[in-house]
Amino acid sequence: MIIIGSLLLVLILAFVCLDGTFLAHKYSSVWSDKYVERLENDQCKMIAYGIRAASSHNMQPWIVKLTSMDTIELYADMEKALHVVDGNYKQLMMSQGTFIESYKQGALLYGYGVDITYSEPDFSEKRPLIATITVQKEDNLAVVDAISSSTHYAVKSDENSELKNMLDQCITEYPGFSYTIIESSADVEKLESVLLEGTNIESKDEAATKELLDVFRFTEWEKNEYRYGLSLNTLPDILKPFVQPLMKYSSNNWRAFGDSSIKQFKERLNLQNKYVLIKCNNPSSFQYVYSGQIYQKLIFEVRNYNLRPAMQALENFDAMKSLNKQFQQEYGGDGEVVWIIGLQEKTSKSAKNNSNPRHLVEDILVQ
Repeated sequence: MIIIGSLLLVLILAFVCLDGTFLAHKYSSVWSDKYVERLENDQCKMIAYGIRAASSHNMQPWIVKLTSMDTIELYADMEKALHVVDGNYKQLMMSQGTFIESYKQGALLYGYGVDITYSEPDFSEKRPLIATITVQKEDNLAVVDAISSSTHYAVKSDENSELKNMLDQCITEYPGFSYTIIESSADVEKLESVLLEGTNIESKDEAATKELLDVFRFTEWEKNEYRYGLSLNTLPDILKPFVQPLMKYSSNNWRAFGDSSIKQFKERLNLQNKYVLIKCNNPSSFQYVYSGQIYQKLIFEVRNYNLRPAMQALENFDAMKSLNKQFQQEYGGDGEVVWIIGLQEKTSKSAKNNSNPRHLVEDILVQ
């Protein structure tokens, strides 16, 4: 028994070491208020809040140039572009909008008003300029609770109408957009069959799946090294030391990775009971950025639901184009669908904050 117990202990320690459990979790520092407050000035603190924003596949495609203590320039980091699943860079642009909205929330927290000048991006550049953002100290601004994640974990509200109220506010703030709420059982089932078809197409496409596999981070080591990309952050902590290394060393088969993605997506669909479609007529590059701001604003304000995008049917690589066209014909009669957002009712179990790894301010900031 002593020998068996010793072997089990050695095995557990080996898995924990392979997983990187003993490493300092630098990738999660930006979620810490202590980390933010140690930054040297308010501008860096506001950038830290921007980094907390949701982004397509958690790629965090942001470069920020500090031109003065009052002004930053936001650039898209094209090295983080997913050229297969997001070949038209729509999701890249939406991710710029989520950063801007999260940065705005941080600015409000520190008492600053925000002025934004948007730029038409040139995607042939390594770092196309997205926006110039200027802040000014304002004494009468209300302090806000600036929390952001790919899912917003807040106290559940008793008001079931808050989703529609927030959507109406967003549409008023950003003219040209509209929305549809899918909530009847029949309509949800119909939409989910299309979403599952899109996931099947993406997960069985070699180029698309290999691209996503390449940015997937399986262990704490990789999260520390890269601090971006998808991860196994939804695993229970007690299982991570064992599951992550096993998946890491058995993940070279893109087909198996694709099959796993389909299985996980099916499990996710079982938890979602309604959907929001955000639409826009003939959206420009600017409006894709605006749509990202709308999504991040919903994350901040909608407290009854966890919000999760399901964008596969909107991707434009060859295998997906037919489904994309059919989807837009079915659901985009009053504008192109730019966001498909699944809503899962909050419970005490779902309220656990499994925050994805994030860059640090120094990783994206250039002078």
